[in-house]
Amino acid sequence: MMEAAQQEPPEEPASVSRWFEALARRDKSILAWDRFFEDWDALLCPVAMTTAFPHCAPGTAIKVDGKDQSYWMLPAYGAVFNYSGHPALSIPCGQDSDGLPIGLQLVGGRWSEARLLAVGKGMAPLTGGFSRPPGY
Repeated sequence: MMEAAQQEPPEEPASVSRWFEALARRDKSILAWDRFFEDWDALLCPVAMTTAFPHCAPGTAIKVDGKDQSYWMLPAYGAVFNYSGHPALSIPCGQDSDGLPIGLQLVGGRWSEARLLAVGKGMAPLTGGFSRPPGY
């Protein structure tokens, strides 16, 4: 059984004022994205900083452009939308040279899940769909 990497607890808990500062920064980000989606139905961006990678133990460093990157930072492209509340979906978009899937992320305005799903459905014939990699 694989063990999850454990993080050290912070030296001291965050103060209430720091918590409210973080919430204010989040609210500014949400408003900026809301303004963006006034003019656009969807945003197309990467799912992660790399294509899929072979299965490994959580916490294992992953090579990206020849440099080790934190396993835990790979999905950072989606994190911004997790905290902002904007719907996002991942769609397959072919395979890399090793036959591993490449994913694209579609993001929409808050409360626009139906529109975002329609955009994803419209893109499906263009992306080639998902094919299970050999050996998985």
